[in-house]
Amino acid sequence: MPILPEILLVPLSRPRRLLRTLTGVLVGSALMAACSLDQEEKVRSQIQDWVKLGETYYFFSRVNCTAALFEVKASRITSMVKKVRDVDTGMRAITEGKPVAFEISGMSPTVVTEQIMTRDLPLGLGVLSSGTGGKDCMAVEMEDAYFNALLDPTSVLIFDPEAKFTAIFDRRNMRLFYSRGRTH
Repeated sequence: MPILPEILLVPLSRPRRLLRTLTGVLVGSALMAACSLDQEEKVRSQIQDWVKLGETYYFFSRVNCTAALFEVKASRITSMVKKVRDVDTGMRAITEGKPVAFEISGMSPTVVTEQIMTRDLPLGLGVLSSGTGGKDCMAVEMEDAYFNALLDPTSVLIFDPEAKFTAIFDRRNMRLFYSRGRTH
């Protein structure tokens, strides 16, 4: 029979139990973070050069999707993202791998996506799937607001073909929706 050191036979003191509990919580948090598709800081860094972000209203990510909602402090989209006024120019930017903001007068993000799909189905499906990919990570209350922003002609569709995410800048309510699904 092995002889155990005396220290293992002594019951855990209160500080040791607390330390053990805290260690378990930290390890659990680290595992949860490792199981998510994105981290909030990374998402913010991807889009903060394009629009002036305020506070984070919502952020949720798991292994297959990410959804976020940010306050926007200014209605201007910076020159750090290619802004286009027509669908064809935007499609060229996407095929070149450049992030693009579709600022097309009178066209909602939904109409822009439909136009892309009409001209190039695989490209359009890529834009569509990134826009719907985050839906499973959205809170129920957020889904209606996102749907309304998608249909609003004052909203701007921003698509990053490299990172495969869609951002919808809801100018009417000064907020930005972020949606990304896991790509295979």
